[in-house]
Amino acid sequence: MGILHSEVHYNKLITDLSKCCLTESVCTTCDKPSCIIGYAQNCIINCAKNQITYVEGGDANVPTTDFKLYEVDNLEKGIAHILKMCRSCKTQHYDQCIISVVRNCYEIGLFGETFPYDGSNLRYLNYIYSKYPENAQRIIDEFHDTVFGDKTDEDWSGNETENKEEN
Repeated sequence: MGILHSEVHYNKLITDLSKCCLTESVCTTCDKPSCIIGYAQNCIINCAKNQITYVEGGDANVPTTDFKLYEVDNLEKGIAHILKMCRSCKTQHYDQCIISVVRNCYEIGLFGETFPYDGSNLRYLNYIYSKYPENAQRIIDEFHDTVFGDKTDEDWSGNETENKEEN
């Protein structure tokens, strides 16, 4: 089974993506639909607002011709954080999953191509390591160092409130 809406850390996804953007000071203009960062952010916002975890045609519409420069270390951290959120759903994996679509965007920014993902973080990381060992090692290190705290409720009006357990 894929990731549930309640398991997605939407604010973390948006924050990680925002750190990769070099802003208009480098790009001169912001064209979100043709930018991997803007595309991924729009997909995330749509999923959050509609309480879904898939993007119809999401993998096919990733802007694969986006050749802008991005913050490499933040792209690597973004992949590690995406993999931490991923359920490693193996045979239940589907390419339109929001986690998969965002991972594809990071891959385009970092490697200039997307990679096969069969629902296993281990096999995915091994594949990346076989092609880009230095990047993969940094992704693996960040993956092991990352611990997400308690999830927060996100209302997507820009406000965030802590989950509170009632006794």
